[in-house]
Amino acid sequence: MPQANTVNNKRIAKNTMFLYFRMILIMGVTLYTSRVILAKLGVEDYGLYQVVGGVVGILSFLNGTLSIGTSRFLTYELGAGNTEKLKRTFSTGFYTHVILALIVVVLMETGGLWFLYNKLVIPPERLEACFWVFQLSIFTTFVAITQVPYTATIMAHERMGIYAYISIFEAFAKLGVCYLISATVLDRLIFYAILIAFVQLMVAMFYRLYSVRFFPETKLGLVFDKAILKSMMGFSGWNVLANISNMLGHQGTLVLINMFFSPVVVAAQAISGQVSGAMMQFVNNFRTAINPQIIKLYAAGEKEASKKLTLETTIYCFDLILMLGLPAIIVMNKLMSVWLVEVPQYAVAFTQWIIVRQIIGTFSASFYIPMMAANKMKTNSMAAVYLGMGEFVLLYIAFRLGCGPMWIQYLGIFISIGFSLMVKPWVLIREIDYSVQEIWQCYWSCIKVLALSLFMSLIPAYYLTDSLFSSALKAFISGIAVATASYIFMNKQSKEKLLLFLSNKVRNVRK
Repeated sequence: MPQANTVNNKRIAKNTMFLYFRMILIMGVTLYTSRVILAKLGVEDYGLYQVVGGVVGILSFLNGTLSIGTSRFLTYELGAGNTEKLKRTFSTGFYTHVILALIVVVLMETGGLWFLYNKLVIPPERLEACFWVFQLSIFTTFVAITQVPYTATIMAHERMGIYAYISIFEAFAKLGVCYLISATVLDRLIFYAILIAFVQLMVAMFYRLYSVRFFPETKLGLVFDKAILKSMMGFSGWNVLANISNMLGHQGTLVLINMFFSPVVVAAQAISGQVSGAMMQFVNNFRTAINPQIIKLYAAGEKEASKKLTLETTIYCFDLILMLGLPAIIVMNKLMSVWLVEVPQYAVAFTQWIIVRQIIGTFSASFYIPMMAANKMKTNSMAAVYLGMGEFVLLYIAFRLGCGPMWIQYLGIFISIGFSLMVKPWVLIREIDYSVQEIWQCYWSCIKVLALSLFMSLIPAYYLTDSLFSSALKAFISGIAVATASYIFMNKQSKEKLLLFLSNKVRNVRK
């Protein structure tokens, strides 16, 4: 057993390294291209692109639901060592996704088009361009849905290096998009949608070719196992409710903003989402390397090891997002003014509040994985119905009564607190044999780090000016404060591992 754990730790470290390389590349390109695209398209066209894509994204929750189910069952069968069932699971999952993709296309070409022409606030002169953006978004969604089983297989086998390699292509392709959109004489909104669709198609084809070459189970046969489909749909049946909540919180919110406010506010929400999304890549890459281990340990019957890994990595994820999020919140105004040519109204405030929501949501995201492993989704999904749909309805009512866009963020914080501090721990304690003491210890470790970090960060932030140098100094002090607090409250075993890791790196550099 110790040897197995050592091998797993090395795999986690290796996969995390690949994913961080991918993340740094994508984050840099995303932030740069967002700046260029916003400047070239203009705030209004950028907002229109986001909201039109958001209409198609309203049905993407179905894809998210099945993708989580497919990933879970492939990872579970791989952990259980059932090769034959793994092949049947992949084939069944693939054909299910093809059927889903066709359903989405039909719904979007009927109800989606009606919504585009009758409900969205689009300037008449941009309606034709938005129509073609809508069609290209449907095509991209079809490709993405049918791609899911291949990506899930790569994740199940923990081949994270392939993401780094393909991301090199994706990064250069998006940089090429920036150049082409600057040089074109065509309608920039339509041309941008065409280029993005082409890039996504190429990325999907690379993943498929890699999967077919290296994983035998991805070679399709005429296999459609009804028993496996029933199990997957049973799992996804509850999960679909949670994904409806997630969809309403993202694409649904963009549509609501468009219905009540100008495209400029849509652009602000989209920009804030990109900044927080780039930041969350740091944490999500770590989770991506960890999650298969949690599920495989549970599938192999090592439930205590799975639980320990979940709780420990939850603390690490919290510390990591706080180390990035707190400095960003403090200097967001200066960061936006340096990054963007034109800063949309509400962009700074939206981004600060969304980062706070992401910090709180660390617990919700981490605690979701053991629920997937144990197939205990009912309570969480029912809560998602009440909280997620309630948030959407309350936002609609608030906007109808004349409330401002900031209510998006206020209600979002409330929902994050509900899921992270109430719903998820309740499910773990009641249904997956976690104890109140274990959950509290996890929270308490994070609270101590947060309190000390705030104390060390806010005093210099208050006294220093908003100049570029002072903002950089404030961000640096805040980051060091979080790192120091994390180390102070780290347990002895983790400190020893960290010091050993750093000493080995220093020796390697000296050599």
